[in-house]
Amino acid sequence: MMRRTEPVLIVTAILLIAAGCLAIYSAAGMKYLLRQLVFLPVGTLTLIAALFCPRRIIYGLTEALYALSLFLLVAVLIFGTGPGARRWFAIGSFTFQPSEFAKLSTVLMLAKYLSYKREIKFDFRSLAGPVMIVILPTLLILAEPDLSTALLFLAAFAAMLYWQGLKPLYILLLYIPLLSFAAGFSLYLWVPFFAILAIIVFIRMRVLRAIAALGVSSVFGLLSPFVLSLLKGYQRQRILSFFAPWFDPHGLGWNAIQSQIAIGSGRIFGKGYLQGTQKRLGFLPNRHTDFIFSCIAEESGLIGSLFLLVLFNILIYRILRVAYHSRDQNGALLCIGFAATLGYQTFVNIGMLLGLLPITGITLPFISYGGSSFVVSMAMLGLVLNVATRPE
Repeated sequence: MMRRTEPVLIVTAILLIAAGCLAIYSAAGMKYLLRQLVFLPVGTLTLIAALFCPRRIIYGLTEALYALSLFLLVAVLIFGTGPGARRWFAIGSFTFQPSEFAKLSTVLMLAKYLSYKREIKFDFRSLAGPVMIVILPTLLILAEPDLSTALLFLAAFAAMLYWQGLKPLYILLLYIPLLSFAAGFSLYLWVPFFAILAIIVFIRMRVLRAIAALGVSSVFGLLSPFVLSLLKGYQRQRILSFFAPWFDPHGLGWNAIQSQIAIGSGRIFGKGYLQGTQKRLGFLPNRHTDFIFSCIAEESGLIGSLFLLVLFNILIYRILRVAYHSRDQNGALLCIGFAATLGYQTFVNIGMLLGLLPITGITLPFISYGGSSFVVSMAMLGLVLNVATRPE
């Protein structure tokens, strides 16, 4: 028996896709728009297949899909192509990015594993399995290298653990090594991080456990300067460019600075469609992929940017709403994982263009040019609609 569909979710997705097509044409011309439109029927058929396929069949194929994604991630390290990285398989004039497919299969695998357990505890027996499910694709994607996409898996994992009942404190403890290591690259960042962490653990935990947590944090925090000393000069410069992009405005800081100039120059109402000067004069790199929000902000201004953010917020809210009302724990976990995935991509893409996060290569869902990302996003949307309309 089918329930009422999600018209708001569908309309929101259509508006985002339409905005993406307009932005791609403005940023890169008819050639890239036509290439993106090739994937529109593919994505639509993928959504329809995900919507009407019984979830018991999808669940039965989960392990095979996950194993296939791992195989592709290994294969791309050997046979893949890309500027400075091995992230894509070249298929004629098109490319396929296995890490996009891994987003889908990993969430499916996590949802199936976690739904078997009524309660997740902070112990080895409960967490060893899901941690291994996440860590395998994460490490393979880090080897490409693609840090921003690798961190996406950790964000989705944290959201799914929280939904399954693991307390935020325990999720924080699980991620302490990673957070301490990242904060350790800057003394000004690590000291307040360590101080806040100390306050939290001493308030919420027993003394010995709190000391152990701080000890782990200290070890991984001290590893950062050591790793930094082993990096090559240009790698250290990239880290420095995040904290101070104006230090090298014509080099590594160029992308961040030009992005912020484009966004700021749009002001309230923007310069008008097809009228962006930063884009037209070629100051913005990758303007139809990673930097497409900067083009939108330049041409539509604060009003257009806020409208786009509202659409993304509605999309994420409606997916979370489907999870909340789902009677199927597996389906609810799928929705939580997809909401976290799409939310993370949106936050990181826009955050890096505003100068809040390091410049990394990650697409804006439904907006950026890219067939792999678009088709996978449509598959996620189809599975969410499946959970909403086909209770099992």
